[in-house]
Amino acid sequence: MQSDISYDDRFPSNVLDLYMPPPATTPRPAVLLIHGGGWHEGINRDSMAAHAARLADAGYVTINIDYRLTPNGGQFPHEVQDCYCALAYVRGHATELNVDPDRIAGLGYSAGGHLVSMLGTDRDAIVQPDCAAGPTGPLNAVVAGAGPQDMAAMPEVSVVIDFVGGTKAAAPELYAQASPLTHAAPDSPPFLFIHGDDDWFVDIDAQERPMKRALDAMGVETRLLEVPGGGHIFNRGADGTAWELPLTSIDTPESQAAMIDFLDTTIGPPP
Repeated sequence: MQSDISYDDRFPSNVLDLYMPPPATTPRPAVLLIHGGGWHEGINRDSMAAHAARLADAGYVTINIDYRLTPNGGQFPHEVQDCYCALAYVRGHATELNVDPDRIAGLGYSAGGHLVSMLGTDRDAIVQPDCAAGPTGPLNAVVAGAGPQDMAAMPEVSVVIDFVGGTKAAAPELYAQASPLTHAAPDSPPFLFIHGDDDWFVDIDAQERPMKRALDAMGVETRLLEVPGGGHIFNRGADGTAWELPLTSIDTPESQAAMIDFLDTTIGPPP
């Protein structure tokens, strides 16, 4: 692993860890990892390190990033711009990384699930980065774990208000701009949604299902894996009351197998 690589020298937070699989003679597919944490300071890329190592072991070049967070510079659209900048950096260094720039997927959980969804759907100028790597196109596939897709459906959540930069009543246009659902289009990449059916924070019926329906209606390939008893942070135990590990819905063996199958069939298996 190569640590603390700057993808945007303007901001100390904007660094990535690079996980390289064994060398190959042909360019590899890659996965950009975006951590969650309510778009707010407190959680960093370390929370995705196990996923990064697992994907690299499976043959994918894996890029695990940090980005600006609220309250220190992360207000919309800055976090989306940072993630696009990281994607542009990878594509700009594709030759030296032995990455196929047209085979890059994104994996994120919670706020990270929202951000990878934005990188799959939102092409608007407001979210394109002004970093040295320049603008870039969307991801080629998206794995969104419990990611908010419609910010207007979470109008009273404090971390949403902080991220968007105001209440829904004060800035309804920003809630639309910051929602992947608003940007769903027929040319969106394939999506895999992974969501616990007992998630009290990001409601599957208000978030993933409407996004999946919108993409399905446009002919976009989508999959939805529901994790029985899965919450947002902890999963319900076998007795229906206790809470136990794994911590999130993307940590289950079933979800990890589903991710690899989805990546293999969308961006293609590693050589």
